[in-house]
Amino acid sequence: MNHKRTGQWVVIMLILAMLLASCSPAAPTAAPATPTTKSAAQPTSTIAPAQPKAAEKKLKVAFVYVAPIGDLGWTWAHDQGRLMLEKELGVETAYMENVPEGPDAERVIRDFAQKGYDLIITTSFGFMDPTVTVAAEFPDKWFVHVSGYKTAANLSTIFGRMYQPRYLSGLVAGKMTKTNKIGYVAAFPIPEVIRGINAFTLGVRAVNPSATVQVVWTQTWFDPVKEKEAAVALLDAGCDIIAQHQDTTEPQKAAQERGALSIGYDSDMASFVGDTVLTSPVWNWGPKYIQIARAIMDGTYKSESYWGSMKEGITNLAPFSPRVPDDVKKLVEEKKQAILSGQTDVFCGPINGQDGTLAIPAGVCMKDEDMLSMDWFVEGVKGEAPGKAPQAAGAATTKPKVAFIYVGPTGDMGWTYAHDQGRLYLEKQLGVETAYSELVAEGPDSTRVIRDYAQKGYNIIFATSFGYMDSVIEVAKEFPKVIFEHCTGYQTAPNVGIYDGRGYQGWYLAGITAGKMTKKNVIGYIAPYPIPEVIRNMNAFTLGARSVNPNVEVRPVWIFSWVDPIKEREAAQALLDQGADVIARESDSTEPDKLAQENKIYCIGYNAYQPDVAPDALLTAPIWHWGIYYEKAVRDVMNGTWTNAPVWWGLKEGLLELAPFGKMVPTDVQALVEKEKQRIISGEFDVFVGPIKDNTGKERVPAGVTMTDEEKLAFDWLVEGVNGTIPQ
Repeated sequence: MNHKRTGQWVVIMLILAMLLASCSPAAPTAAPATPTTKSAAQPTSTIAPAQPKAAEKKLKVAFVYVAPIGDLGWTWAHDQGRLMLEKELGVETAYMENVPEGPDAERVIRDFAQKGYDLIITTSFGFMDPTVTVAAEFPDKWFVHVSGYKTAANLSTIFGRMYQPRYLSGLVAGKMTKTNKIGYVAAFPIPEVIRGINAFTLGVRAVNPSATVQVVWTQTWFDPVKEKEAAVALLDAGCDIIAQHQDTTEPQKAAQERGALSIGYDSDMASFVGDTVLTSPVWNWGPKYIQIARAIMDGTYKSESYWGSMKEGITNLAPFSPRVPDDVKKLVEEKKQAILSGQTDVFCGPINGQDGTLAIPAGVCMKDEDMLSMDWFVEGVKGEAPGKAPQAAGAATTKPKVAFIYVGPTGDMGWTYAHDQGRLYLEKQLGVETAYSELVAEGPDSTRVIRDYAQKGYNIIFATSFGYMDSVIEVAKEFPKVIFEHCTGYQTAPNVGIYDGRGYQGWYLAGITAGKMTKKNVIGYIAPYPIPEVIRNMNAFTLGARSVNPNVEVRPVWIFSWVDPIKEREAAQALLDQGADVIARESDSTEPDKLAQENKIYCIGYNAYQPDVAPDALLTAPIWHWGIYYEKAVRDVMNGTWTNAPVWWGLKEGLLELAPFGKMVPTDVQALVEKEKQRIISGEFDVFVGPIKDNTGKERVPAGVTMTDEEKLAFDWLVEGVNGTIPQ
């Protein structure tokens, strides 16, 4: 090779390049406006610096990443946007990964500017101030900062309303958790992360008011080891679903390894982990990057503060795992369409703060600037946030006094015991003052006791027996400013609400257990009073038993009492004498359980879980968690959102549960019951769906028809398989 000739050609090319450059238009020298601080939800319109024309040169775009592109999360999603930009517009791109926030970021950003990159995109919140500094030094360059709030004439901020798909993913998690504990591995306690946690939690509790979201802060965006350790800690604490605001798939892997489920982030993490990832809120940066680059090339781009939504496509929800049931998918799609249409948004009241205080009233939606500065947690989040929720106008400034009226003793280990456990739960959760009266007879005595509490200044009075209904209505008229709640009744008034639980769901599951465990095919049922509630539960129990054992018959004994240990034991003995080898009771004491233990037969308990009473006899029991409703009702009163709308909760809401199985129940029976439980919770199955015949052989509910709530609440007939009658 002739090195001398080569050198001559180099000199000639340099001279030509200089001549061509001297013919180009001069770059502007005016400095940009001083950087301003404003909400990303308020777009700015400023005079843009002069733009190069597309024909003059190819646009050069640089990206600054806080983590490696192999994180499969935040940085990976941005880099997918970079690749889309390259493919769509043919621009030249470069990137620097693993750039720490602070002085190193400023050096990298400046280096790209000095090397002639026309557009520099910085993709982490902590890059904001370095980006502002360098943008001021290079007024002829464009800078775009992701997730910040400071802008200038040549500096834009962009972000997406990730809280929208976060909410949708919360719906999925709330529907699919079994422990009602969901873990959340979170990076830093900044508004972006807190907003996402809150949106997720609102979704969870919209479908599962009993579920909580437990937060662990890692104080890092990218640290695979810390992320996995945090996830493991949450799994150890009983969480069965792990969500995250982190940059890697390590929390998802930790969940998969433990047989748990997860919600991903940034990208469709199921692609990297598997179907234990139920879905992921995902970013789609490419279209926005393309729009910005094209506008710069056309000379039309202006500084902006962009906060795009699912409607613009910058955020979305990844495809569902095959594990997600169709009814959950349908629900999420309905909510998604409501958000896309503008019919609603995530942060619309009523929303309570973490302590239960009303923060956002009904009918009010948070403003963008309030969402962008959110530093407080909503109700249902377990963890620490920097700020405290605002208190909405109309929220109570003092805590109410709450009274409870019981028909039995708190030590009955049954109905009254379960309600009193709810009272104690209420005290613990809200710190309110409570009082109670036990063994209050239905009738004039209950009227006197209820009136006495109202006269003593109690703001909320819970009456917990069917026979208290008329007394409640009478006293409520005398004290219109006091809120009354009656359990199991049907009469309301402006200041009287009614609440009950779908006990029949638990009884159906208990019936499956009994039907599988009986050997004589004779099951006894101790029934208190011939009212719809008791008839409904007995029928559900019988349907459950006969669904797995068509030869079973259920024999009731009516005792005309809620709690009478002597009568209950006598009834149990009578059923034992008739050949029953499983005895269920809807009465309130544990005497039938004790008799079963003594005679080496099985029993089905009720109201509360008392395994020590009959450890070798107790198969399971439908049990109550009344505290869940008591907490909600009292909070509603405190927040000014209470209504007298009837409440009828069940397994889905966590008001009702099936007690742990006894050691004698085989695992295949337990699995069958759990399967049926999930079908009930999901809405796939209803206990009272036809064909159902009564115990005279007459068809009462045709095949494929489900009884209405009104029909269930008015039950006055017995299903096929019940060997007995309803006393008149």
